[in-house]
Amino acid sequence: MHQPLISIIVPVYNVEPYLRRCLNSIINQTYKELEIILVDDGSPDQSPQICDEYATLDNRIIVIHKKNGGLSDARNAGLDICRGDYISFIDSDDWVEQSYIETLLHILEDSKADISIGNFTKSQSSYTYILKDFDRNYSILEPTQAIKNLWDKNLDATFVTAWGKLFKRELYSNIRFPKGRIHEDEYTSYKLFYNSNRIVFLDAPLYVYFQRKDSIMGMLKECSIRAQIEKYLFFKRKKEFEIIDLFIKQLCWDVIFAYSQVKLHREISNYKKGKEKELLCVYRHIMNDCSKRSTSLERKFYTFFRLFPQFYILYQKISPIKIRTN
Repeated sequence: MHQPLISIIVPVYNVEPYLRRCLNSIINQTYKELEIILVDDGSPDQSPQICDEYATLDNRIIVIHKKNGGLSDARNAGLDICRGDYISFIDSDDWVEQSYIETLLHILEDSKADISIGNFTKSQSSYTYILKDFDRNYSILEPTQAIKNLWDKNLDATFVTAWGKLFKRELYSNIRFPKGRIHEDEYTSYKLFYNSNRIVFLDAPLYVYFQRKDSIMGMLKECSIRAQIEKYLFFKRKKEFEIIDLFIKQLCWDVIFAYSQVKLHREISNYKKGKEKELLCVYRHIMNDCSKRSTSLERKFYTFFRLFPQFYILYQKISPIKIRTN
């Protein structure tokens, strides 16, 4: 029986204390037909040597050594050479359950889906998590349903990330991660879902997300406003107004928040001169759309902020309600 080749792409940068744990969880997968691509993104520690060491131990491992270009660039380098029928991403400080690939492949083939998704758990320790038993009943989602989950507070992290999933390779034919951006997954996930025929989701923690203070996400403070704007414009071009209605209100809050940060913190590099004008232009455009697509009360509320954006600064100081900023 033919077993499809699975390409696992692992971007590697400054993860020497965690890399062996990650790689051990991959090479010990119950599913063996793997192409394991380790992309050393110019790591300054001993991570490149560890990658080379594991390549001598397992002939399924391919190592790419490249100049530092960031997470997106590293993932793209793996995508450019992968040969698998399916693709999965694993971050090099995380690790996966032993049947991670086998389970994702089974539910994908069983449901005839293009993407399979497992849930994840978080860890702040070095404990090697092994899931011994879990419910294997899965849910089949149409693309619109999966996209809606990107704004579900209980599922957004599960659905938006590149890791924790198995993709048909052809989905990445014309899609790459944006270089030099944070929240890089938010620029690709919705496009992958939109281009799929169906998605399957298994609510079992097959992936372990390791929370460390020096990680990109650990240091992340600013909102993903640029990604949200691109998402908004993408669905507007597609005339997917049902999807737009789901997140346009939150997008308005995100833009208002970003604009207020310009006013309050002009010394912050991401919000220097020029950003204020750009954000205000986008803000007015989106708020206008929101006003058109909202109830009478909401229209009055958003119109007020459109006319007097500086009021949000005062609102943030006196309001006990904290607005979500991704």
